[in-house]
Amino acid sequence: MMQIFDNALLFDPAGAEWRPAAFSAEDGLVCAVGAPGSLTGHRVTDLGGARVVPGLIDAHVHIESSLLTPREFGRLSLRNGVTTVIADPHEIANVSGCAGIDFMIRDAKSSPADIFFMIPSCVPATPLDKGGAVISAEDVASYKNTPSVIGLGEMMNVPGVLSGDPEVLAKLAVFDHIDGHAPGLSGEALCSYVARHIKTDHECTSADEGREKLSLGMYVLLREGDAAKNIAALSEIVNDMTASRCCFCTDDRHTDSLVREGSIDHCIRVAMNCGMKLEHALRLATLSAADCFGLADRGMIAPGRVADFCILVDGPEFAVLEVYKNGMPASSIDMPGSSPSCASPPFSCRVPKKEELALPAGKLRVIGLVQGEIITEVLDSETAGDLCKVVSVDRYRSEGSGVGLVSGFNFKKGAIAASISHDAHNIIAAGVTDEEIILAIRAVTDGGGGMAVVCDGKTSVLSLPCGGLMTPLAYEEVAQQLEELAGRLKMTGASPAAFMNLAFLSLTVIPHLRITPRGLFDGDLFQDVPIRFS
Repeated sequence: MMQIFDNALLFDPAGAEWRPAAFSAEDGLVCAVGAPGSLTGHRVTDLGGARVVPGLIDAHVHIESSLLTPREFGRLSLRNGVTTVIADPHEIANVSGCAGIDFMIRDAKSSPADIFFMIPSCVPATPLDKGGAVISAEDVASYKNTPSVIGLGEMMNVPGVLSGDPEVLAKLAVFDHIDGHAPGLSGEALCSYVARHIKTDHECTSADEGREKLSLGMYVLLREGDAAKNIAALSEIVNDMTASRCCFCTDDRHTDSLVREGSIDHCIRVAMNCGMKLEHALRLATLSAADCFGLADRGMIAPGRVADFCILVDGPEFAVLEVYKNGMPASSIDMPGSSPSCASPPFSCRVPKKEELALPAGKLRVIGLVQGEIITEVLDSETAGDLCKVVSVDRYRSEGSGVGLVSGFNFKKGAIAASISHDAHNIIAAGVTDEEIILAIRAVTDGGGGMAVVCDGKTSVLSLPCGGLMTPLAYEEVAQQLEELAGRLKMTGASPAAFMNLAFLSLTVIPHLRITPRGLFDGDLFQDVPIRFS
């Protein structure tokens, strides 16, 4: 039945302007847009002059980082006004391979939000990394005609692209849309990377980097996650001319952050606080993202496009009052049953003994955390302060563990561990004493995956039975458990972002220094390095 939404103050992202309007919807699509009072129908909703914007779009996210399954992530996304999600499932792909990707695609079908997928391009992240699976070019090609798949996920193997590695080139040839991942890449090397038709980058950390990538034809995704917060540094690149080439993304956010702060709606608020015009921020969050990914059926309220929109709270701050999906209130959408099980290999982990965590004497390399970033610094043990051990333990083949030093966690006591450590998702831990680190590792292993805090002789664990990354629980319950875990974490003295920071210390495709079960890895040299300076 035709629905009329009258007396709206409608945002038009194409013109970046507001105008009084009425619009109609039927069978989930917008039928017409006109002046207030110009449309007739049996079901009329008078919006009373409320501001209405198209449904928001998250241009790049790893659903697994929320700790939720796709169906629950979609339900939480709608709460924040996000009606379309572009997801890269390379976290579960590193654990379970194609079976993990298939689980995500299958479970997303029961999500109330629309979830599109980018097929992971770099599993494992580097040839040296050992996870639970390998995704080949042939595997990538097998998803070519999957309806919800729209492109190739972030191409992190920059050396492989620049050297023309045959396997990398075969993956790049499968899809027209290719997401990028090129932190700090510049000059001729960046030109060579872009020449492979890589379209986006979400790793910019400075305005100069963002401008260079825009000037070479890339879309720049302004990221505001839990560990990496880049909107403040990048907001100045957005203007009348560049807004069509920029989008927002969250990349990695835990459920409690999504509940407490929001998603793309949070990105808009952060951008506005940095001086970005609301109209520019809304363009990034809607039509720019739709255009970037070739989603011509959404991004604005216009005839033939999906009837996804948000009614805003009246006032200067951007806040979503009500969300409509396919022309229906999101609150009225029925949810199907629970998520199916996710195939994942069993844990095969050898918990390290205390003597295995001993470090050599002398001047040692130290991983330095950088506030609000996932890049790290290379420090040394003779000058760096706030040192604690970090341990990466193989969870797939019982092949042992690597030990390093990290600065910046601010632990006063205790330890934490998790089966979330990008991208191979081995077990990673950090803490004050060897005994507490070992207890935390054992808690995660014994539970078949999760996040653990050890403090004052007590161990608290959030269980993640889906590949050690996700739980099938409702987002409300997950948020509550995370809040309880955060209370235990606070007792250690570490920052609230400690788990997210810890998870990225093993991501070998990010500069500068990382930890793996083999030991330290230099993200610039793309090779293992000894902990002791020579």
